[in-house]
Amino acid sequence: MDHGLRHDVGARVINVSYPLNKILTALAKAHVTRDRLSDAELAGHDLGEAEKTALLTGDIRRLYDLGANPYLIRRVFRPRFPI
Repeated sequence: MDHGLRHDVGARVINVSYPLNKILTALAKAHVTRDRLSDAELAGHDLGEAEKTALLTGDIRRLYDLGANPYLIRRVFRPRFPI
């Protein structure tokens, strides 16, 4: 049984990371856009190593996989999205 599927109908269960979305929300509210975040911006946030690495490298695909809200990813990492 694949526990990544909801009710065996093929709908993927989406991870949600509260600490990750909390830092992205704070940056989005401040109208901050970045290619990647700095260690100073991550200080004081309860993030896992994978989340820290994704934020420090600006790995938007990994952020999504870790549970970051796609809207917040787009707001904060806007320079990484071609228009």
